[in-house]
Amino acid sequence: MPKIMIRRPIVGTRVSTGLTTEMIVFESIEADLKIPMRCPACLRMHNWMRKDAWIDKADSPGDA
Repeated sequence: MPKIMIRRPIVGTRVSTGLTTEMIVFESIEADLKIPMRCPACLRMHNWMRKDAWIDKADSPGDA
């Protein structure tokens, strides 16, 4: 299943939120909802919103 990705706030590198989804479900996330996550890179808590995230298509079935 595709991963939901964000960019780390300070350094800007891509990181997985640890969540997976289909596009229809991702689009239904409330626009102003802040979702907390523990960053696997720096181990700090970051909040992200749908506008800051995207679905990593590379993890979709059939993608190389």
